[in-house]
Amino acid sequence: MTTVQRTTGLLLLLFGTFFSLAAGNLPAAFISLVGGFVLMSLSKLVEFQQAAYLKSLGLPVTGEQLHLIMKYSPEYEVESGDFNVYPEGHKEYTLLRLEGELYISAQVFQNVMTRVESEYTFNFPGREPVILFRAQSIYKGAELFEYGGGAFVSISALDLECQLCEGRLLLNFAAQGRETDD
Repeated sequence: MTTVQRTTGLLLLLFGTFFSLAAGNLPAAFISLVGGFVLMSLSKLVEFQQAAYLKSLGLPVTGEQLHLIMKYSPEYEVESGDFNVYPEGHKEYTLLRLEGELYISAQVFQNVMTRVESEYTFNFPGREPVILFRAQSIYKGAELFEYGGGAFVSISALDLECQLCEGRLLLNFAAQGRETDD
């Protein structure tokens, strides 16, 4: 429905205004101009309302919504004093906030991670291994999910805390994390 509204608004805006001006009919050109913008604006409002309604029902984030969230999420250079971040260079990673959780690319943990099909094992120094299974899509409570050929992991699922400091994301072990006797 919103695509029809947006397309109709755009056509009215472009062709209605053009042909009205070409015919010398200024009131019709004004109506086409305003009508086109109104239809396009209404389609955007309907999209926002639909997204809010789906969220209120507790439905998972759609692929289109996730794409927009990724597009507008901030990127940070990741550092840690507790483990080696991959790569050691100055690569920036997107920090996602979804369903109240913070997610980051699993690639950050490539130095401490092994993967066998959908099972990811994170071997942090001095900690028990954390084993997570990759979900095919995001849902509330997902610890690790796939999107766009990559995997994103919940920071809290790894017993990590994050802090923002001067445009960098600092990841460190949570105070009550799982320690081993090594």
